[in-house]
Amino acid sequence: MRRMDLRRVVTKGWPVAIEVARTMPADPDVVWELVTDWERQSDWMLEARDFVVVSERREGVGVEAEATVRIGGITTRDRVRVTRWEPRRLLAIEHLGWVSGAAEIHLTPVRGGGTHVYWREELRPPLGVAGALGLTAFRPLMARVFRRDLRVLDDLARARAASSRVDG
Repeated sequence: MRRMDLRRVVTKGWPVAIEVARTMPADPDVVWELVTDWERQSDWMLEARDFVVVSERREGVGVEAEATVRIGGITTRDRVRVTRWEPRRLLAIEHLGWVSGAAEIHLTPVRGGGTHVYWREELRPPLGVAGALGLTAFRPLMARVFRRDLRVLDDLARARAASSRVDG
């Protein structure tokens, strides 16, 4: 490793990626509504609370929101900005808080009904190599938390889809 690369790793650390996926029995429009209902995201992201939109925009690229996130005994206020907005297909955000990085949630329709949800977070911790080592150690816990979040989102999507069939 070159000297400059080593210095960057020591001072900046490295990103840690987490990927989870699940196929849900609801159409992409139902899942999209749940994923982009900012103030109710804590209904399925159980590690987060106090969601609030801080931008004038509520839809599209440029939406900014904040939430308090607690994982593994560590609590932080996370601010995010939407960087890509493709309704019923893709939501991409940039983390602007203490932990930076990016996330994408891809929604793919499933033949016969349903939606495959793929969620990827690439996080850059603070504190250089120490933060990167800590986040790397937390990666399995975070993956479990995000898989649980998708199970809860699945339950909400299933209930909403069933409700719309009854109402329709």
